[in-house]
Amino acid sequence: MTAKKSHVTPDPKAKLFIEGHLFEHWTSLEVGLDLSNLAGIFRAELAMSFPIKAQEKPVLGAAIEIQIMNKPVLRGWIEAINSSGDANSLQLTISGRDKAGDIVDCTAQPEGPGRLDRVKLETVVGSLANPYGLSVRQVVDTGAPFEVVAFEAGSSVLDAIEKQSRQRGVLVTSDGLGGILLTKPGDTRADEDLIFPGGNVQHFEERLNQSFSDHIVKAQGKAAHRSGKSAFSTQKSAGTVALTKGHADHEQAAVCSFGYCYDSRVGRYRPKVYVAGSHNNKEQPPSQTGTDLASILEQSRSKPRAGWNNPPALTKTDTPPRSQNQPYGLNDQAAWRMRTTRAKSSARVYTVPRLLTEKKTLWRPNQLVRVKDSVNQIDGDMLIGAVTWSISGQSCETKISVVPPDAYDLSGIADHTPQHGQVTRRHGKAWHRHKSVAQK
Repeated sequence: MTAKKSHVTPDPKAKLFIEGHLFEHWTSLEVGLDLSNLAGIFRAELAMSFPIKAQEKPVLGAAIEIQIMNKPVLRGWIEAINSSGDANSLQLTISGRDKAGDIVDCTAQPEGPGRLDRVKLETVVGSLANPYGLSVRQVVDTGAPFEVVAFEAGSSVLDAIEKQSRQRGVLVTSDGLGGILLTKPGDTRADEDLIFPGGNVQHFEERLNQSFSDHIVKAQGKAAHRSGKSAFSTQKSAGTVALTKGHADHEQAAVCSFGYCYDSRVGRYRPKVYVAGSHNNKEQPPSQTGTDLASILEQSRSKPRAGWNNPPALTKTDTPPRSQNQPYGLNDQAAWRMRTTRAKSSARVYTVPRLLTEKKTLWRPNQLVRVKDSVNQIDGDMLIGAVTWSISGQSCETKISVVPPDAYDLSGIADHTPQHGQVTRRHGKAWHRHKSVAQK
């Protein structure tokens, strides 16, 4: 078998470093950053001819750095190696994640104590991320300190961070280089529009997947006082709330709170429950109590379903104004879950046949971008949810996945920013641009 020619040029568009040494025996390379996955990912195909020096062959756990157009975009670890070969050559595929990948699947505070008192969000994130060599940078106000932050035994670092960040309306992302950002959606704008067809987009694809109809976020708070009897009864059927004598209405609200959001586009009854971080009923905005959920879901099961083929016109209701440091409640978190789930189930990906924008910058996730797509009837701002850079031989391209502007925004008002004017959702398909308030 003839070995593949290694990708080596005097000034390569991408560079792969393994344990600090430039590695030149690669034939294709992909790097991706995605808001929904936190950690960036990479995949590289390698081709090496015999004889191979011992120090040249990549090993599991080796540190890597990837540069695109001499700009570092990812630092992390090799987490998987697949190899094959014959007597003449060796082909390998290596893949892995950036340094934030460890907090996606590793346990939060395995040594205990499992709780923190009177801490702000950036302190929570820092205490969980620092053991993995990750720095934390805060670019938005994170609100008031939490009274109590409790970690469930066995929960991942990412789960613990997300539960707290949603209570403060903060987006947590990785910069791909060993840093965690506490930010907000769409904090910057791309230097170039996406135009399809007849523009800079070479290829378009859309991926549609089934979503959920009813999004329920449950949380358990601490009651002000408890009865001497157990709150559980062996005489009750599963799922029935068994209240003890002496539980007042505010006690029930403390131990049985939930938030709810309904998506009428889903063609059948498909409920989904999420668990929020334990909350302090003194600081949470009002939400429903557990005794209301059965009647709400009963109404949902009897509602007519619009479905994806004939979705209804959606009206926009902004989250009520908040006083300073007021947290985001369970209803807000349920609406956020609905938007992010909807975004993941209807991803649009535009491929641009180059690595840089017209202004010689890299496309980045969490940027607002103007999309002009006459095929899919889109003319307005979208949010870049993910970017994948691909280099193979002389072929270079950037895949840009876009989602609605408020997909990762807890406030639900990202579509009223002054940079692009009011954007509204029509018939569940397109985002259309209108004049901003300043232009009227």
